Amino acid sequence: MQVEALSRQEEFEAYAEFGHEVYRDNPYWVPPDRHFQVGLISGEAVDGAQTRVRAFRAAEGERTLAVITAVVDEAYNRHWGERLGHLFFFEARRGEEAAAGVLLREACDWLRAQGAQAARFSMLPGWQLPLTIDAYEEVPTFIHTYNPPCYHSYVKNAGFETERGVVQYQVEFTPELARRYEEMVARATEAGVSLRPFDPGRASEEAALLTALQNETFAAHWGMMPLSVPVMSGLIEGLGEALVTDFIRVAEVGGEAAGFVFSLPDLNQALHGLRGGADPAALPKAVAAIDHGILLIIGVRAPYRGRGVNLALGARSYLAMIERGYRRASYTVVLDDNWPSRRTAEKLGARVTRNFNVYRKGLA
Repeated sequence: MQVEALSRQEEFEAYAEFGHEVYRDNPYWVPPDRHFQVGLISGEAVDGAQTRVRAFRAAEGERTLAVITAVVDEAYNRHWGERLGHLFFFEARRGEEAAAGVLLREACDWLRAQGAQAARFSMLPGWQLPLTIDAYEEVPTFIHTYNPPCYHSYVKNAGFETERGVVQYQVEFTPELARRYEEMVARATEAGVSLRPFDPGRASEEAALLTALQNETFAAHWGMMPLSVPVMSGLIEGLGEALVTDFIRVAEVGGEAAGFVFSLPDLNQALHGLRGGADPAALPKAVAAIDHGILLIIGVRAPYRGRGVNLALGARSYLAMIERGYRRASYTVVLDDNWPSRRTAEKLGARVTRNFNVYRKGLA
């Protein structure tokens, strides 16, 4: 068994295909966006001046046993004043714990050589969200990680420990909740808060505004880092026709932006149905049939907190989903100890339905 650092395009493509082997008999897994993943693990889709990337695979001859990508993001480290490396897109065959351990050790050695003093496993927005620790018999929500239970043992036996817990909330819409949402919006409106939708005719300006709001409202949020306008623009453009402008709202008070909510359809509902090689032309119809939404980001600027703006934003986004015939929605992702956000989710009628772990290992 050998561990190899990948460097050729065909190797990155094979890396992206490996998941299909790992999850061949699993009915819940949804393949990641191949183009997006290859762009990241090859380093082509990142800022080379800020980010160093190295993809690895453990193999016996030509047979891949496990893969992982190691990343050092200098923008993240400057923001938090630490020397941290990240590990993403880990996959391994069942029963290959020894190969996984050797692979993780090699990836950590590379991070250490890059100056990292610790490694975090699977948590950096824009790259990957944490490993799931439950709901293994459910299709994951869009952008979330799906993994088999054995990965936690693989990671812990490689010397990692739990760093943070993360939850996902879900709400089942009812007429009673819809009335409650309308009351939340009405109270905010009476207090001088307007909740306007995303304007696709001003997409560039809107992306710049959402980026500024995101970076201000999440500046001190654990695990986050400043986003660039191109990253936000790429997210918006990448959604294409799946972008629902009524789901994205900007709160304004006296003409000044006070906060925002960014929600989208759960595209995994559509993508999961196409996993078996269904005709891609069926995707628009599958997207139109989605009835589950995702409240992905909600942020309120400090001067406007404690005034119900957060609830009004969430409520208005959920009302837009109800108006489109959606039956349920997620509120995700939330740190275990982020009680302001958790209380917002609960006031919106949501309950925890999935849990995730972030892992860390010292490299000193």
